[in-house]
Amino acid sequence: MSSTLPRIINERNLTLAELREILEKEERVRELTNLERYTLEYARRFSKENDPQRARAKVEELIKTFDIPEDIAVQLVNLKPQDPGEIRLVFLPLSKVFSEEDYKRILEIVNSE
Repeated sequence: MSSTLPRIINERNLTLAELREILEKEERVRELTNLERYTLEYARRFSKENDPQRARAKVEELIKTFDIPEDIAVQLVNLKPQDPGEIRLVFLPLSKVFSEEDYKRILEIVNSE
């Protein structure tokens, strides 16, 4: 029994809202694999931002404003932290120091409608 895995063409950090949109489009044209179905359910359940374009705009604003890596910005948008302590946990891998004003601004960005 030989199974060929799809070839990876490119790799990109996606917000859960973007992932959900991609998989929902795929679901309309073909049957999803088990892994894709589980992933779609996860994205539907845990995505805190409904609009994929707004989610991406928040990621871009965080990157531009705070000079943080895309994967960290995506995690902030996905988690939608409610206090600076939650942001600090996401920032643990970074060696940068952020001010309380920075944390307030990050909260404003990720929680904006």
